[in-house]
Amino acid sequence: MEFDSKAKTWDKDPVKIERAKTYADEIIASLPDFSDGIAMEFGCGTGQVSLFLSGHFKTIYMVDSSAGMIDVLRENIKEKGMKNMIPVHKDVLKDGIELPRLDVIYTLMTLHHIEDLDGILHIFNRLLKPGGLLFIGDLEKEDGSFHDHSHDFKGHHGFERERLKLKLEDKGFRETDYRRFFKLTKKFEDGSSKEFPLFFMAARKY
Repeated sequence: MEFDSKAKTWDKDPVKIERAKTYADEIIASLPDFSDGIAMEFGCGTGQVSLFLSGHFKTIYMVDSSAGMIDVLRENIKEKGMKNMIPVHKDVLKDGIELPRLDVIYTLMTLHHIEDLDGILHIFNRLLKPGGLLFIGDLEKEDGSFHDHSHDFKGHHGFERERLKLKLEDKGFRETDYRRFFKLTKKFEDGSSKEFPLFFMAARKY
């Protein structure tokens, strides 16, 4: 898998660390006291976001389908002594998942890779307690150039706010907040570069 090969060097990119920290700060600003709560990070990678959030939850389930990412995550957890972070290597859509009922689910730059958006939002709804919170950080709608290097990409070229909002409502969520929180600058082989804005969306299960 593409992410398996990238796992070892993932944490060496300062932009990825900055992005994770900025996203985590957005979550913290929107978060009630869940110090006794249970959370899940979907598409956790090496755990960058949750390392900034570990003090805000009793338990965090760290879910990713990439074995390489989970291996690096385990090393990070051991190195930093994060006893409340539990790695889960699983393809959720393919294999399903059973966890204790969750207070919070958050995901960064993962949803646009998920072809079956209806399926994953249904799973999120099932896992969350009534009133539970869903936080999404991802690409705003773009022209497809973000993944132009990946010829087998089958996901989404970012998301339009209103379409995602309606999709969430259809799956039992109500949007509570939305804002742009980060910009990624991507350089292309021809020497050109382009900015890609990222959005932060908060929603509540009703």
